[in-house]
Amino acid sequence: MCALPNSPPALTVDVLVGDRYVPVMIMSSPTTPFAFSPALATYTPVTPQVSTTLPAMVADGQYWTHPTLMSLPLPLARTTRAGNVVVRPVWAHNLREEVEQIESLLHRFRYAAVDTEFPGTVYRPKVPTYALTAEKKYALLKTNVDELHLIQLGLTLFDAAGRLPDLGTGVQYVWEFNFREFDVRCHRHAQESIALLRSKGVDFDRTRRDGIDAAAFGPRLRKLLRGGLGDAGVITLSGAYDLAYLVKMMLGSGYKLPATPAAFESVVKAMIRKRLYDVKEMARRCPRDIDLRCGLDRVAGKLDVRRAVGEAHQAGSDSLLTGQTFIKIRERYFVGDDVS
Repeated sequence: MCALPNSPPALTVDVLVGDRYVPVMIMSSPTTPFAFSPALATYTPVTPQVSTTLPAMVADGQYWTHPTLMSLPLPLARTTRAGNVVVRPVWAHNLREEVEQIESLLHRFRYAAVDTEFPGTVYRPKVPTYALTAEKKYALLKTNVDELHLIQLGLTLFDAAGRLPDLGTGVQYVWEFNFREFDVRCHRHAQESIALLRSKGVDFDRTRRDGIDAAAFGPRLRKLLRGGLGDAGVITLSGAYDLAYLVKMMLGSGYKLPATPAAFESVVKAMIRKRLYDVKEMARRCPRDIDLRCGLDRVAGKLDVRRAVGEAHQAGSDSLLTGQTFIKIRERYFVGDDVS
C-alpha cells in the first residue's frame, strides 16, 4: 500500500492484535485513507481484551460548541425523578411510522440527545489514550469505526425546559433504533462488550432478523436533520464515536472515514450542520472544585439526575440520561442564552 503524494504522514500505533501488541502503520490510499498495512497486521478473528466502555477518544474541544460558564454557579436544585418514560423500540417493520412521528415533533422539541451502542473496540493503543496525539487518537477511532457495525442508536427529543414528547398520552417517549448489519457469528467484536449488551437485553438473533437496514436509515436520518432534528443542539457524551457512526450511516456502509481529524471535523459539520454539545467536554470546563470529569452515571449522580428508564448501555436510556444531564449542567454552570 502506497501513500498518496500529498497525503498526511503515515502513523504507527501499537495495537492489540491477537494476544500481543504490534506496531501498526496507518496510512492513506486512494480508496481507504488511513488503512491498516497488510504487512503489519492481520484481521484474524481474535478475542481482544478491550474495555466495554466508550473509548476515550477525546475531541480536544475541536468539534463542540462551548457555552459560557457562569461566574458563580447556581445552587444545585433537587431534581425529582422524571415521570413515566417509555422507550419506543424501532425495527424494520415500524421504521416509517416512527420516523414520521419524530418528524411531526421537531418543531416543538428542538434538542436531540444521541447515544450509540456498537461491538466494543477491536483496536486499542498500548499506551493510555491520553498519552496519544490527537492524530493517533483519531486514527484509532477511524480504524475501529471503519471495520465495525452500529448495533443501536438511542434518540431523545426535548425542549429547552427538558420536557419530552408525550404524544398526547401522558407518557413520555424516547426512541431506540435497532440495526441488522452486525452478525455476532462472523463480524469482529469485543466479547465482553457483546456479553454486556446481551445482559442489557440486546437479542442479536432478533437484530439480524428484524433490524433496520442501515442503508435505508441513512437517507432518513439526513432528512430528519434537514427537517429540524437537533436544530437547537445535538447532545452527546464523549461523542466522537457517536458522530463517526452517524456520519458512516448517512454516507453508506462502504464509506470510510476521512484521513485526518480536521477532515473528519469538516465532514461532521457538513453532514450534521448543528451545534454540537458534549456533556463530558462541558463537565471538563466546570470549576475544578466540582469534579464532574467521569462517566455518564457518575456525572448524572453528582448533579442529582436519576435514570428514568432502563439501564446503562441501553441506547435509548443512555440518550435520555445524556439529555437530562445536559439540561442540569447547563442550568447550574452555564449561561442559558448560549445554548438556546
